[in-house]
Amino acid sequence: MDIKLNLTKHCIETEIKKLHNWTVSQYFKSNQGRAEIEERIELLQKALQELNWGELRSRYVELAGHNDDSVILSKKNNTLIISINGIKANP
Repeated sequence: MDIKLNLTKHCIETEIKKLHNWTVSQYFKSNQGRAEIEERIELLQKALQELNWGELRSRYVELAGHNDDSVILSKKNNTLIISINGIKANP
């Protein structure tokens, strides 16, 4: 599963927190698509628990926000992956 992050107004940490809260809210509002919503919640929660936000923002200026770079959060083999403009960043 890939989650596109919108960093035009804030940093990666704030965006992931907002998406996590919104997705949890959606889980309780709808009975449809629960498996996909659960997968999104799991991925966002893993990111919140495991990523070092300060280090990421200092190493990758694009993750500090206020830009329109393409940033994707995903997971492969239980490892988080962040792609910036199609290039894999090392979280």
